[in-house]
Amino acid sequence: CYARNAPLPSRHERPSDMDIHSMLDAKRIILELKGGTKQDVLLEMIDMLGKSEGVTDANALKKAILDREEIMSTGVGLTIAVPHAKLPSVKQFTLGLARSTRGIAYDSLDGKPVSVIVMIAAPDNDQNTYLRVLAAAMHVLRNEQNRKAILASRSPEEVIAVFKKAAE
Repeated sequence: CYARNAPLPSRHERPSDMDIHSMLDAKRIILELKGGTKQDVLLEMIDMLGKSEGVTDANALKKAILDREEIMSTGVGLTIAVPHAKLPSVKQFTLGLARSTRGIAYDSLDGKPVSVIVMIAAPDNDQNTYLRVLAAAMHVLRNEQNRKAILASRSPEEVIAVFKKAAE
């Protein structure tokens, strides 16, 4: 998981310098997840990301995300989960975000239900950018005001605006 293995950014390269808002798309934001279990919501998000231009093999993404969760939960605490995978079938960094107002039992590190999930599908040939994207997502999501703003957003565009503002 990013939190344990990612190198600290240099003082010239803060996580917020990575404009991940440009990797989000309103079509890849679910304002309220339908699923009630971790497996259901992961499949819902994989289905959404699997239809994007950057992902050429949805089945490979499904296998990678679910296998990753078997190794260790990507529920990092603070009601956040960041499932992620690097694959040769991903042609460009593709992010999706989903919310659950009721919370999802996710086997998180802090044991709390998850309300915000950011899924990252990444090419397998750019480890540096991959770590920077993970760090930037966590930079935004660790901030309680940002999480509240994401949960209060009434449209996908408002969610993206939270990430854009955080990058300024």
